[in-house]
Amino acid sequence: MLFKTMFILASVATLVNSQFDPTSVPIATREAWCGSQTSACPLLCLQIPGASGTPISNTCEAETLLYYCLCSNNVTPNATEYSQTIPYYTCTESNNQCVLKCNGDSTCQNNCRVNNPCGAQDPKRVNVTTTTTTTKSATPAATETPVNTNINGNGATGATGAAPRMALVDMSHVYGLCVLVGGFVAGFATLL
Repeated sequence: MLFKTMFILASVATLVNSQFDPTSVPIATREAWCGSQTSACPLLCLQIPGASGTPISNTCEAETLLYYCLCSNNVTPNATEYSQTIPYYTCTESNNQCVLKCNGDSTCQNNCRVNNPCGAQDPKRVNVTTTTTTTKSATPAATETPVNTNINGNGATGATGAAPRMALVDMSHVYGLCVLVGGFVAGFATLL
């Protein structure tokens, strides 16, 4: 009973905030949205530390667009931060309906989408890869040449495993010129 109450409260809060009328969308579309929502729930749970991809509860009612996703660690993910979820679909549909009401006024249409962005605006990066940055030496820009420091493909760096340096050359303009000249020669050969 507690889960059902939480489901209703969470879903109603989402729908009240968006002022979206589910009946403005065909039932077949709402059913597809619910399918996407229930498919997204396990993936959303995987983004939450300590949760598995098997939610405790994962429901969606197409008639009302009430949905509930409760992860294995009893946390409900914020579905508004993701696409392929009910909040995303209702937001984009609200924007589409707003655009239709603008009667071709491009400023109004732009405001419909800019003032009501859908999906994550500043998504959290859960799976972050650490990168290393290097600093350039203080040589003049005109004399700098791009170099490939790993031509042997072993990924070795440092003094003991450093690969020989080799200048990279952009050959695309050379190949393009060869194709162009070859085309002219072939064209003249067929005329003769």
